[in-house]
Amino acid sequence: MKILNEKEKIDVVIPWVDGSDPVWQMKKNSYMNGASDSSDEMKSNNRFDDYGTLKYLFRSIELYMPWVNNIFLVTDRQVPDWLDSTKVRVVDHTEFIDGKLPTFNSNVIVTSIYKIPGLSEKFILLNDDCVLWNMNNQEDYFINDMPVDILAENSIVPFQDGFFHISQNGTAIVNKLFSKRFVMKKNLRKFFNLKYGLTQVRTLLSLPYGGFVGFYNPHFALAYRKSDFLSFEKIGLIELKNTWANRFREATDISDWAVRYYRNIKGNFVPGKLRGLYTTVGDFKDPVKVSSKVKMLVVNDDSVRDEVALHNLEKTLNDKFFKKSKYEI
Repeated sequence: MKILNEKEKIDVVIPWVDGSDPVWQMKKNSYMNGASDSSDEMKSNNRFDDYGTLKYLFRSIELYMPWVNNIFLVTDRQVPDWLDSTKVRVVDHTEFIDGKLPTFNSNVIVTSIYKIPGLSEKFILLNDDCVLWNMNNQEDYFINDMPVDILAENSIVPFQDGFFHISQNGTAIVNKLFSKRFVMKKNLRKFFNLKYGLTQVRTLLSLPYGGFVGFYNPHFALAYRKSDFLSFEKIGLIELKNTWANRFREATDISDWAVRYYRNIKGNFVPGKLRGLYTTVGDFKDPVKVSSKVKMLVVNDDSVRDEVALHNLEKTLNDKFFKKSKYEI
């Protein structure tokens, strides 16, 4: 068995919360009165729901990401009752978050993950609404120690969903620091690359604007290095500390996307695009067919709790991943 050196190790980080846990609910409710009115939509219950995909994510990692080093499950004093915690590093928020605790703000969590004790330089951030559908190779995430990512502009429609703000806040930081025209001339092949497919058309349509209008955010696994966060910390510490002070999501928050934007604009990545399929729970009211070319399936929470949809979702996942993984008791 090959022993990986530190440069080769790639960890996985999975933030998770069980919003149905009554102890956790009491804790959340006890702090909600202290949250500002602007965060009402951003503290809604569906942001904390767990509808059973985590177990299948672990099964898919064992099958399709066998090269992974350590898996860190990030929680707030919660551990799934089926998880073998001797095979997974369960990390409590108190071990790495410097902001207000307890926190119910995912932006606080994802902008702090580089401080997790023992985390390798290279890691993959995976949401618990993802499952790997086919083999994922190390080269899908890192090439020559550089993260694989997509750099494409994308105008953001201003919905009151909490994501418009964090995307625009990160874009504003980049526009403050960089000249769009200078950066694009310097890294033209990283803005326009055949691996992006039709996504690069968005960048083409944004050329007339003097600054970046926003960036494309793939809702799939994201490759990071701890050094990406440390580099961003040097220019964005004020924005980070402002975010860490918010127990619930606020319109002034930034997320790990800001780290991506800054890293990518500097050219510190390799162009690439993971082939994935984005779905929602509601899509499973009818059977969902997943192409054999898809490497990652996302089942985003759209607040649909239709019994047929939930049944079809569980059946789809269980048919694909029926065998218990080594991460289960």
